[in-house]
Amino acid sequence: MTLRRPSITYTKALLLLAVLLAGLNMRAMLTTMGPVLDDISTSLDLSPSGAGLMVALPTLYFGVFGLLAPRLLRAFSMRRVIVGSLVVVALGVGLRSVLGIFGMYAGLLIASAGISMGMVLVPVVIKNAFPQRISLVMSLYTMSFCLGASLGAGLVVPMTHLPHSSWEWALAFWVLPALAAAAIWRAVPRAGLDTEGAPGEPITPPKGMFRDRLAWQVTLYMGLQSSIGQSLIAWLPMILISRGMPAAEAGAALSVTLLVQLVTNLAAPWLAMRGRDQRTAITMMVCMVIAGLLGIFYAPLSWAWPSAIVMGLGMGGTFSIAVSLLVLRSRSSRDATALSGMAQGVGYTVASIGPVLVGVLYEYSGTWHAVAAMFVGVCIAAWIMGMKAGRNGVVLAGAID
Repeated sequence: MTLRRPSITYTKALLLLAVLLAGLNMRAMLTTMGPVLDDISTSLDLSPSGAGLMVALPTLYFGVFGLLAPRLLRAFSMRRVIVGSLVVVALGVGLRSVLGIFGMYAGLLIASAGISMGMVLVPVVIKNAFPQRISLVMSLYTMSFCLGASLGAGLVVPMTHLPHSSWEWALAFWVLPALAAAAIWRAVPRAGLDTEGAPGEPITPPKGMFRDRLAWQVTLYMGLQSSIGQSLIAWLPMILISRGMPAAEAGAALSVTLLVQLVTNLAAPWLAMRGRDQRTAITMMVCMVIAGLLGIFYAPLSWAWPSAIVMGLGMGGTFSIAVSLLVLRSRSSRDATALSGMAQGVGYTVASIGPVLVGVLYEYSGTWHAVAAMFVGVCIAAWIMGMKAGRNGVVLAGAID
């Protein structure tokens, strides 16, 4: 009896589920730490600067390991790399909850390595597998980012209050979604993940990406908007707590900030596709981020919730557009892989400065005024880069394949 090959419809549906589950695991590791950062700092005896460095390390690791992701495709298949990356995420997430300070730093390193591989390669899979639905699938993918981030921020404090629980157990819970995602990716038929060229043929990175002006503009926009997001994920609860909000409510505010990003994760790429380019959409989203930030820092505390919602809508839009640019500014899967590796590798290295700088400014100034000024300045810099990266064009436009 001849075995029937999986249908195209089944393969696409399974691959879409795999993409969404991967996205679910890309931010929860970070957002679970903010609401319990004070508990972690007390348990591990960390100063504000030390806490800022700890939460910045994953973003720095994203940059370092993101540059290595395209090279792994020379030796391993796309599916094997992504499955392996999710297993590594599960290992790191579990390790950070044991062995004290050593386990925390080792776990952050290991989990960040796995996440960075997924963040670079999953957009390439989307570009190759869903060429007629790139905007929709990219929107769904970034929505899953924010859903996982929101669930992580919103559940971590209640989970620490369960019987016989602690912040360690609440953080370790996220081993399970990572393993579930790895299992689904393992079930995707290899044919559904073939990249350009012959099946199994490795992608050869194009030359000249690091000399391309548009590639650097996309990279800096990615890095600057990520710096805002990573800093707020780490410090928003602390900012609100210092203004008098209870810890559980501050964690819920972060969760809402992340949850409302689902709206602009879907709407912003669609809006961006309706114009001549993405510059108008980028301007709208950056303005929303600035308005929400100023409300968080300076408006009466009763305005914290609407400010968090406005800020979250802007953050979701800037992020989803940044991820969409990785495929919109590339002609092929090969170019998308290289651009994704560069933008997320270098970009997240830039972004890692943000959380550390927040901790240093707050520790040495004793107020949040310098931090607020820093955020506004980074928003303006992100907008300037967005005006350049948002123009129509592709990287390596003059290259000959």
